[in-house]
Amino acid sequence: MNRILTFLVSLIFVSTLHAQAYTINLAVKGEKNKDALLVMHYGTGKYSIDTAAIDKNGKAVFTGDRPLVPGMYLIAIEGGQILDFLISDTVNQKFSISTTKGKYLETLSFKNSPENEAFADYSRFLIKRQKREAEIAGKTSDKKPSESVDREIKLMAEQTNEKVAEIQAKFPGSLLESVAISMNPLQPDKDEVPESPDSARRYLFEFYKNHYWDRLTLTDRRMQNTPILIPAIDNYFKNMILQIPDTIIRAVDLVLPKAESDTAMMRFLTGHIFNKYVSSKIMGMENVVVHIIENYYLSGKVNVKDEKFNKNITEYLNKNKETLIGKKAKDLKMETVNGSAESLYDIDSPYILVCFYESSCSHCKDEMPKIYKIFKEFKDRGLTGFCVYTQKNKNEWVEFISKNQMTDWINVWDPNDENDFRTAYSVYSVPQVYVLDKDMKIVGRGLESMSLAQLLHHLIKK
Repeated sequence: MNRILTFLVSLIFVSTLHAQAYTINLAVKGEKNKDALLVMHYGTGKYSIDTAAIDKNGKAVFTGDRPLVPGMYLIAIEGGQILDFLISDTVNQKFSISTTKGKYLETLSFKNSPENEAFADYSRFLIKRQKREAEIAGKTSDKKPSESVDREIKLMAEQTNEKVAEIQAKFPGSLLESVAISMNPLQPDKDEVPESPDSARRYLFEFYKNHYWDRLTLTDRRMQNTPILIPAIDNYFKNMILQIPDTIIRAVDLVLPKAESDTAMMRFLTGHIFNKYVSSKIMGMENVVVHIIENYYLSGKVNVKDEKFNKNITEYLNKNKETLIGKKAKDLKMETVNGSAESLYDIDSPYILVCFYESSCSHCKDEMPKIYKIFKEFKDRGLTGFCVYTQKNKNEWVEFISKNQMTDWINVWDPNDENDFRTAYSVYSVPQVYVLDKDMKIVGRGLESMSLAQLLHHLIKK
């Protein structure tokens, strides 16, 4: 469990310390003398919070002097999940569950928990609908559905809407209401869907993208303790938008404000999206991370009372904010091997390769010859090289250049640290490689030889 997760979970548990405890009686016909686990969903994870022994009669009791955190739970027997149930609040946590081995959902029933009885009924309904939809899809995959099939599909959608409306009327404000709504996305009017398969696919994609958040509530903090919310968030950011920094940033600014009215949910969602992109290996995702740090954490919209976390994000911001994709790179005026001066901004070229290295660095010894070979491939196709030796040993530097025959690009160094290049170009490890366009804007950063070749092929082709 990472630091952010630990922090958030601790807040949830502390806030419910003084509510009443839980008692869940479990009866599983056909099971005996086994251990059962009570498991809490949190984000995309599952965390065991209690165990109970199933006796020879198939009965077990989960009980505790602390209430369960509201959310969706599951019961597992020897590693296999057998059923899900809901906890909507910290009060109604004393009820009974009965089921039969091998027919867990079909025979599942609850006593003293009308919400879970309705949840089980809704789950059975959805499984039946999904099974029928799969049958229809298998029969009509290569042809247009008949009018009778269209009517059946429409009827199933109407029945689902009726089920959800019934749940909303009987259990307003419950977790079941949020779960049922989120599992019932809006459907387009059939008459508005184009007949052409390609046009239909495009229409449906835009429809679901535009209505994605109509049914998914981001203000019910209980949803973070279900297996529904985070997969839905991840699906949106992975499959519904273009994977480029500016588009992702716009999506962040669309999604997070929807949770502003609930500080816990806002903190949870911001942390999840932040962790997704701060750990990404895809070039340019630093733009997304810096945007979140500046506009959510440091702006005060999301308050995390963790000094180490706040120190880390501040350091990340300072290291990366000047070298983001799209930023204009800082000029470098440095000395060549023969003592003359060279300025980065004096270079007139469609693209400029800027790299920083140490001659004694083992990784540099491996990468720099590869990078130079790639540079040579593109040298006559609009690429100029500006290569910076970061240390103070001129003899060692000259020897490295000679040994690797790196004479076709501009070799420079900064023995007196006049450029502050380590800060300006985030040179905290080497080799550090950038690609600039003719306007000195950064179009590539943090590149190794393989990704450098791919980027240059793309840029030159474009």
